[in-house]
Amino acid sequence: MTKKELRKKVAKLVNGSFKDGRMLEHQVTGSIKALKFLPRHEAIHALLEYLKGIRRIEREHTLYIETVVPLSPAQIKKVKKLMEKKAEITKVLVSINPEILGGFKLKVGDEIWDESILGGINQVKEVISG
Repeated sequence: MTKKELRKKVAKLVNGSFKDGRMLEHQVTGSIKALKFLPRHEAIHALLEYLKGIRRIEREHTLYIETVVPLSPAQIKKVKKLMEKKAEITKVLVSINPEILGGFKLKVGDEIWDESILGGINQVKEVISG
């Protein structure tokens, strides 16, 4: 199997492992079983690419919230609802980071919304330094 064919097969397996942004465990298991029957060097490469693809799609559907103080479940639900206008959110991870000084940071996939005090200070620094 050529590298191009292998990449195409892995991409198809990755996409088939999700439905509506949610991972389908039985599909993942089936995909891994299918890939392990490839020749050893191809199987290792394919499994690594499959894992990267799974992580990428998972990141695209995960909302990361970073705040200084803990959020209530109602606040988390409200943020999730607002962010679902931009992306389908299937998972929410909240972390406390006192270094941002106040406000919050949100991340979905490769997009970041930084409404923290530290983020504002860094923006001012960039403007001043040129």
